[in-house]
Amino acid sequence: MRIAVAGLGMAGATLACLLHDDGHDVTVVEQADDPRPVGAGIWLQAMGQSVLERLGVLDELREASRTVSRVEIVTGSGRSLVDLGYDALPGAVPALGVHRGALFALLHREVLARGVRIELGVPVTGVRPTPAGITVETGAGDLASYDLVVGADGSRSRVRWSLGVTARERVYAYGAVWSIVEDPDELADDTLFQCLRDTRSYLGVLPTGRGRTSLFWSVRRSEMAGLMARGLPAWRDQARPLAGPYGDLLDAVDALLPATYRDVVVRTPYRLDGPHRGAVLIGDAAHAMSPQLGTGTSLALADAWTLAHTLRGHPRLEDALAAYEHHRAAHLRWYQWWTRLMMPVFQSGLVPLSWPRDALAPVVTRVPGVPAALVGTLCGDRTSPWSTWSPPGAPPLRSLS
Repeated sequence: MRIAVAGLGMAGATLACLLHDDGHDVTVVEQADDPRPVGAGIWLQAMGQSVLERLGVLDELREASRTVSRVEIVTGSGRSLVDLGYDALPGAVPALGVHRGALFALLHREVLARGVRIELGVPVTGVRPTPAGITVETGAGDLASYDLVVGADGSRSRVRWSLGVTARERVYAYGAVWSIVEDPDELADDTLFQCLRDTRSYLGVLPTGRGRTSLFWSVRRSEMAGLMARGLPAWRDQARPLAGPYGDLLDAVDALLPATYRDVVVRTPYRLDGPHRGAVLIGDAAHAMSPQLGTGTSLALADAWTLAHTLRGHPRLEDALAAYEHHRAAHLRWYQWWTRLMMPVFQSGLVPLSWPRDALAPVVTRVPGVPAALVGTLCGDRTSPWSTWSPPGAPPLRSLS
């Protein structure tokens, strides 16, 4: 098929490689003139690692990453709420803390090495069916028509908007400011650290590749501009009581950048114009959510793998897209609901929710079986309390070395 992929992010680049390898005529349409990664460090779970392994780039990514095998959450007073190691679940593969740029560079290289056609500096404004196929619309007019258009254009997806499939789209009241700092002594070691002050503030510390660490500061979206205008010294004074052993990293911050989160749900991830033409959404275009569980990139990579697999296994496009939706539904539903439930407990103005959280978390996380269940959810492959997701046509994730 002739396939256009809107967006050269993690999901779009991965899918372009997989589709090219299956013999499709692929064009990537990217709005940036000089595409580069945007955002802080990535907490890449086992599920996402397994997709990259099958693409042949996981070993190189590991060289640029740090293993994150422990999660530590404390209160501002120093009380421990969660101290959880991945070894609580036998066979669980620890996450990788990596700079978004390291992963993007590897995937971008793979796209170029395959000779995939890339249209840069072309903002996609929508898609529509025409006699020639599914036509990609841009600010400068129609680009071309394809058998399939894939919206991998992020949480503000114009492809999603033009398909009219959005069931829910809400910008969360809370987001974060963040920075990636040099950390030559690797103070963060192998631990994702969070220190909470009720539900309104927290400081997060994530190992982000060799000698670098990401810092996150939770803040109400309406207060971001004021926080940044007051300057770094004022922010350091505010954050230092929550920094614990990572106080020195605050002094390495030379800029803070804003991040906002959306909650996106679609009625269906695809629309058809006949049995052999259509458009489909992957990644944040289909299911943007808060990064509370650190699974966004892994879920997007799972989308790419599944879509390539179903296109390979079904001669008719309508059957392939229906199979794609079926394979992804339970997996996405589990993480959307858990993220939605966690958000008010960790990032909201509902301060009273912090009282039962702080009282119960140290007790609940010591109940037999609970640590393993929590790690299972963190690994990114859970579909229910009793079942996990594996890439279609591949062995279970935890059997991978």
